[in-house]
Parts: sequence; structure tokens; C-alpha cells
Amino acid sequence: MSNDDTLEPASVMSDEASSVTASVSTSDGSPLDGEYQCLIEGMEDDTEIPLAPSVELELQRTMSEYRIDYQSRLKDSSTALYGQPMPAHEAENLVPTGDGGLIWYATIIPTEFFEDGKLRKGLNRRDFDFEHQEVKPRRPSLPVTSADFFASLTTVDGPNGKRFIFSGVLNGWPALRNFEVMAIEERRSGSTLVPTTVELMSDHIQSMLWRRVWDTTGQTGPPRLPKSHAVYRAKLRGAPWTSQGWSKESPGLAFWYETYPKERLTFGTDMVKILGEEKCTRVHMVSHRYAVQRESPRDRLTYHSICFLEWEHGQYGTVVENAYLNGLGGYKGLCNWYDDKDDPGPTGIYKAMPMEMIQPWMTTRSEIRIMDVKSKSLPELQAYIARYTGCTKRFVDPQYTFSHDVRLTFRSKRQLSQYFINYISRDSTYADLKRNCQTFSADLCAFLAGKRNIPPFHPVSRIEYQPKIHYFLYEFSMYLSHDEKRKRKEQRDRQKSRLSL
Repeated sequence: MSNDDTLEPASVMSDEASSVTASVSTSDGSPLDGEYQCLIEGMEDDTEIPLAPSVELELQRTMSEYRIDYQSRLKDSSTALYGQPMPAHEAENLVPTGDGGLIWYATIIPTEFFEDGKLRKGLNRRDFDFEHQEVKPRRPSLPVTSADFFASLTTVDGPNGKRFIFSGVLNGWPALRNFEVMAIEERRSGSTLVPTTVELMSDHIQSMLWRRVWDTTGQTGPPRLPKSHAVYRAKLRGAPWTSQGWSKESPGLAFWYETYPKERLTFGTDMVKILGEEKCTRVHMVSHRYAVQRESPRDRLTYHSICFLEWEHGQYGTVVENAYLNGLGGYKGLCNWYDDKDDPGPTGIYKAMPMEMIQPWMTTRSEIRIMDVKSKSLPELQAYIARYTGCTKRFVDPQYTFSHDVRLTFRSKRQLSQYFINYISRDSTYADLKRNCQTFSADLCAFLAGKRNIPPFHPVSRIEYQPKIHYFLYEFSMYLSHDEKRKRKEQRDRQKSRLSL
């Protein structure tokens, strides 16, 4: 690495702003990512965006296996699939025992959720179609009736007793198909029902909202609900590989959306097999606030950072960002970097997404998005951003704080994709202070430019920042992931605790 001086980002926190940081921060003292606010506002948008034709064909094929009329499901505004539990040997193969696997929480609602034409108390009105008295598909809280949920379980033998596997299409999310039931929790009286995929609350706060009534460690029988009219949630674990990628065959929570010469989206290690040898020449760091409907003091402190890449051929540019896992697949493919975000119907990137990527967003996990755009140079990108800058548009207060030649010897599209896979596979967690869009952008600029001491854009993100540039370089499969390290540490701590007794 060079010892050259780096461009220092301008300060974005005034004295007045810094004095209110504590009052607008999360439990760990940091401002929430601006993307979270956009996603929350997106939950309030009831506009139905159809799935891509390729995804609909895959769902149609799945339902035809069970002799279910897919077109009739579309007429009922439902692409969920329940009541078709798979044979035990298939369930065991799809969700094997073992550590790892993403954790999801499905909201289990009473089967009769409308009573005398009115929605039962305690349920989120936005999750339901009042005209047809149905559950809406693809909601972040994953609502499912108790009858549908329990009709979709398969019992298999496990090393420590019976295991219970859900199979189907949960709440119409094409990627949410097979899970092991880990626990059932009852919502405490008086608590507010919030999206259960949003894991921003501490375990203590969670315990105040939910009371565990069944789990795999103390089970005395199959999962059950003590009360028929209460609201519950099921803790579900995906197959071990789900924490490493969208498919078992192509690990790596990174995708590349190409728009030239034709549209194509490739994710995981498949990128290394498919992408070309175009060479990257320049890298820039760009930061901005999100335009939201109601900007709070927290929003005014929250900046999103991306890297913009230029190429030797000069035909297009590329935006690279680290953001919430499934933030596009779970947000109808609405992306700020394309004009078609404002068009009716599915966007180009949403149509290009395979079924595996259409699932709810997670705020504790991240993905790397690499997206080719029309802007070929930084001035062209600046012109694009200017067109959409304003409190009612997309961007607020854009900042351009770093630009440099890419000095890597091996810098082709294919080679860059391997670097991205290595980086995200070593640690895909998203933490407001330590691992976020700004820390990733700082790491990537330093790595590509061969420079030291490039800080994240915002002073808050610099407090606990530790560069992870080496994550790009080394084969991820030869290292333990962050999750694996954490589990080993927990095991050692438990062993020490037992020995101390």
C-alpha cells in the first residue's frame, strides 16, 4: 500500500448536530441507516408490484406439482402455498441439522382473523386485504394463519429428538420455502405488533414483547398454540447454507446487475464463471442522505456511501454499495440508481432477479450490490444525482470526497467479483457503527486505489472503524466466517462456565 496522503472527507456533523446524536441513535449509540427509513416508508405503500415472469413461471411449476391452479391463486392475490408438507426424507435433505442458517420470524395469526367483518384486535391492518378479507402476500411480518402453518409441517427424526420442518411458500415470498421450527412465542398483551424481520431490538426488549411457549430444547411434543385467538410468532431456521448465499450452489451474498449489452443479474460464485475481462480504471466515493417523507434529526445525520467505478471501455459505469440483505428483492426492486424506479410496473432489476432473491429484507445482514449504470464518468453520475436531488426526490446533500486511479494489477470485472465474494463471505453482518455502507466504501476505495487511512464518510462511522481490506484478497472458503467464529466462542464460553461450576 502507498503512503500517499488521502483526500479527507468534509465534516458533515455540526456542533449542534453532534449534541443531539445520543437522542436520535439506536441502542448502540449510532444513527440508523437511511435505507431503513426508506424501507419502513415502503411498507406503507400498498401498490401491488407483479413478480417477474420468470419467477411466476417457477411458482406455477411448483404449484402444478401439487395440482394447484396458479392462475386462481393470482386472482385471489395470493402466491402462498400451504398444506402440502413434503415427505420426511425430502424435508430432512433440504433442511439438514447443523449450525448456521438464517433466522426468520413468521407471525402466526388466528385462522379466523376477521370477526363480524372486522379485523381482530392486535393485528397490523396493512397486512390484510379488507375487501376480500385475506392476508396480503409478501409482507415483512410474514403473516400466516395457524391452520395454514401447522398444515405445512413435516416431522423428521433428529439427533436430539423430533424435528419439525415447514415446507411451502411462506406468505407468497418465492424464496421462503423450507425451514426448521425452532420456537413458538406468544405476543404479550398490550405489546405492539412490529415487523418481525426487523431485528433492531435487544433480547431484553424482545422478551418484554414475546413469551416463549415452545422450543426445540425443552419440547415435550410437537409445536402448539395454547390459545386459539392469540397472536404468536414462529422462529424459523433455514438450511445452513442460507447464511452464506441465495443458493447452495453459488455462495456469496453479492450480485452483479449488468445492463450492457443486455440485462443480466448474476449472484454468488457464478459471477466468477460468467463475467468478462473488462478492466476498471477509476474509483470514486459518493455519499448522500436519503430523501424521505418526514426528515427527522436522525435522518439529517444519516448518510449512505457508495463507490462509483469507471471502466477502460468507457461504455458505462458501475455503482457498488453495501446495504441491507434483500433490501432490493424485498423492496419491489426499487433502486435509486435507475430512472425506472418511478415507472409503473416492475423495474428492470426486479425483473432480472431470480426467485431465490425475492425475500424480505434483514437489517442485521448485508449484501454487496454491483450495478452497471448509464453514467460513464463521475461528471455524468453527478448530473444524474443532481436530477434527482431534493427532499421530495431521491438524494439530499450529495458529497464527493474521494477519487483515484485503480492501481490493482488484477482488476477485471471477473476478478473484482471474486474480491466482493471474499469480502462479504468473511462477514455479512450489518452493524450501524462497525460494518455498514460507509465502512465498506472506505475499505473498497483503499483496496482499489492502493492507499492507506481512507476513513468512512461520517465521523460517527469512524469511531469504531477497523479496516478490513484484507477480506477482499483471500479465498473465503479457507477461513471461518464471522458466524462460525461467534459460535465457536459461545461454545468455549459455555465450556468455561461449566468447568467453573
